Amino acid sequence: MKQLSIIIPMYNVEPYVERCLRSLENQDIPKNDYEIICINDGSPDNCRTVVEGLQDEYNNIILINQENQGVSKARNNGIEIASGKYIMFVDPDDYVITNTTNPLITNALHLNAQVAFLGYTYLHLDGSVHKTILNKDHEGRLYSGIEAYYINRIDGDTDPDRMVAVLLETSFLKKYNLRYLSDVPYLEDGEFIARILCLAERCIFIGSPFYQRTTRLGSATNSSLFRTEKASCGFFLGLCNLKQFQHSQKLSEKQKSFMNQPICKFLLLTLHKVENKPFRVNYKETRKKLIKYGFKTLDLQGVVKPYIYYAYIYNTLPVFFYLNALLKELKGIIKKWLTVSDKKHFISRY
Repeated sequence: MKQLSIIIPMYNVEPYVERCLRSLENQDIPKNDYEIICINDGSPDNCRTVVEGLQDEYNNIILINQENQGVSKARNNGIEIASGKYIMFVDPDDYVITNTTNPLITNALHLNAQVAFLGYTYLHLDGSVHKTILNKDHEGRLYSGIEAYYINRIDGDTDPDRMVAVLLETSFLKKYNLRYLSDVPYLEDGEFIARILCLAERCIFIGSPFYQRTTRLGSATNSSLFRTEKASCGFFLGLCNLKQFQHSQKLSEKQKSFMNQPICKFLLLTLHKVENKPFRVNYKETRKKLIKYGFKTLDLQGVVKPYIYYAYIYNTLPVFFYLNALLKELKGIIKKWLTVSDKKHFISRY
């Protein structure tokens, strides 16, 4: 059995794929101990050609070509064929440090971990270091998934819901049929990892430097996707799926309370402003839909800040969101009017 399956979804990332794959090949474990599964998600560029060229050089690269289905389905398709003890997702515009994989696998196997959070570095657009997260204070100990969820949020300044720089036990994912929810185009990792950590009993942190997370213009994280109708619909799907998971699984009271946290998060995301649509209109429509599907109020048991404040307001003073929306729109109209007035004054003067 292979020790590791690395899953890489690819779409329009031709300039970065070779760097990513070569960094994964330049590692301190035998090639036959791991596989790199590249999912070409109908990419319009030459990602496929780049990977095919590297397949001539390395025998542990698997290429799957499919019609465009989105990153979530691409990763799910990778999970289905993964043969490694552990799975690791890597974004094709990121890379890892040379000869750093062996200690990760060794530690995870030694502690029989279901989830292992790895050290990672955020890089600026120019390649300089923004921040490095190692969590060395938590090394060598086993945590429940719920404990690990909150440890990831202690920093408060980086992405706690990432699914990169994480090892996942393949048998654990398949036992509970844990997969990405399709049609959630933004923050899909947050929905997925909430379900994973709700069920996980053995989580560890490995503090050695490993994953290099880049900043790329045009990526989903740095796009305007967040304020689209598509993203809003995805947040609502995530909300409903989390609630269904909470009720359909045989969860303890502690686990059920824990699930209220991501449920609150996705409900609040569902209420966010959609671009080119008045927030007051979006709020009324969304609020009506939430009530229809059983989200008139939120269960606050287990919810912590910052969501506890907003969830409390949603439950007790829902009109606050509406009034706040009106105020924001009024400010925007005034600002736009002043800008136009300034331009007219400038033109008439000169």
